[in-house]
Amino acid sequence: MKETFDSLSQKEMKVLRIFSALLILVLLVMAFMALKERNAYSRSLSSLSSKQREFQEFDRGRRQEEKEWQRWEKALRDIEELEASYFYDDQKEPNQLRLDLRKIFRKSRMNVSRIKYTYAQLDIEKIKKVSISFNISGSYFSMKRFINSVEKLPRFLMVEKIDFLDTSADGNFLTLKMSLAGYYAF
Repeated sequence: MKETFDSLSQKEMKVLRIFSALLILVLLVMAFMALKERNAYSRSLSSLSSKQREFQEFDRGRRQEEKEWQRWEKALRDIEELEASYFYDDQKEPNQLRLDLRKIFRKSRMNVSRIKYTYAQLDIEKIKKVSISFNISGSYFSMKRFINSVEKLPRFLMVEKIDFLDTSADGNFLTLKMSLAGYYAF
């Protein structure tokens, strides 16, 4: 190989050195540019990674918000079902509570004194409460059947208070003062 270089003239050697210097310069420029591109690629990659983490956090938050929204929608449907099925409706069925009571009294075959109705409006909950007070007499088992009928009623009619007024010597006949509460939605 040395013989090949020896056979070249001075002019050819000078051109070869210039081309070699240019080649080295081009390689250095390319290496510098490649390093610059590599750094830009690394920055882009870390930026992409950061954006992916942000997106995952955002997506997780969005999914949680969506679940929360679904829970609120379910709660709203539950409230609408409660209002439609369990509360008494003053507008559609103003006497439904009295009819339910009459049916329960008839079914349990109890002696009932005069019934007193007391109305109270609970503005915060948008509910109207009707307290129903009366004295009731009968056997223990008929009392039990009466209370069971009230509790099984699909509407909001609940036993609020029971006071024992009189019991027979054998304990089979009772006289109670009872308060029930019925609820209307408005």
